[in-house]
Amino acid sequence: MAPGVSPLASWTGWDVRGGASAEPSAVETFTRTAPPDGSPDAHYELLALAGRGFRPPRFLSTVHLEEDGDAADDGPERVDPTLRRTWSLVYRRIAETGPEEVTPFAVYLLGVDPPEGVTDEELIVFNEFYTEVHLPEVAERRHALRAVRYALERVIQPPYKPPPRFLAVYEVDEASASNRRHIGPPYAKGPDVWQRHTTPWRLWYTRLGR
Repeated sequence: MAPGVSPLASWTGWDVRGGASAEPSAVETFTRTAPPDGSPDAHYELLALAGRGFRPPRFLSTVHLEEDGDAADDGPERVDPTLRRTWSLVYRRIAETGPEEVTPFAVYLLGVDPPEGVTDEELIVFNEFYTEVHLPEVAERRHALRAVRYALERVIQPPYKPPPRFLAVYEVDEASASNRRHIGPPYAKGPDVWQRHTTPWRLWYTRLGR
């Protein structure tokens, strides 16, 4: 992430209102209003869903916020009423494997929850393994350009299921987005508290407006 970019970002899901007839307009609007290449903010369209039990939004937008700022309320639905906001969450960036040097073609989003009833001491162990071992491991096996970890800061508009406490974003090029397979040996097993984590989100999104 470029120096000076706020670690806080809103992640907002959008869907199309009005059925198939509204989709061309909604897609065109969302693409046209995407931030320019090089901006820390971005618009995304769903590429693939890896996993079951979660219906992701068709589109995502990210907007970086000031520490005391709120998510902007002038999103794409103000431009095109066929778009509706389905949820909005604020996450804080807590770790990254390197600076952003190339605009990614797509992102692989993993929502991760520690086990219920985790203690403060266990959470320290959980986060150390996640940041130091698992995050770079997944980035390497997925041939990611880089990976970023976020922690949930606040909920502006909740999804229909509780949002994950942690979010990992693996930024990839077009080849890795087309492949979408784990390549390499199994991941490190990790401590017991890590082995009991859950992964409610496994989502692939293509970046728009590159």
